[in-house]
Amino acid sequence: MASILISEVERDVRRLLTTLVERQGHEAVVLERGGAVPARADALLVDPVSTMSAEHVRLVRALFPDLPVVCMGPLPFELGLIGRGPVSFLPKPFAPEALEAALARTLEVCASPI
Repeated sequence: MASILISEVERDVRRLLTTLVERQGHEAVVLERGGAVPARADALLVDPVSTMSAEHVRLVRALFPDLPVVCMGPLPFELGLIGRGPVSFLPKPFAPEALEAALARTLEVCASPI
């Protein structure tokens, strides 16, 4: 079981993502505005176009520079994600199976020895 951080501004989408991540057997940890980041995480699932999510990305990358990030939208250059750990893309809208596959690939790549 992996710990998946979720940064999504829309409440209904956050709930859906939490449900989907938990159905895959992972722990879903929703990041709140101004909230603390847990001491351990395996991946960050983020919609990088919101201000709140941009804050989460910066904070998470400061704490976990190699943490894999799954972006659910366009990647603004100013977030500074390129070249700082694994980044994969899952453009919205997507099917639950696509989320499952994206997380599985991301976690598998990061677990593989280099």
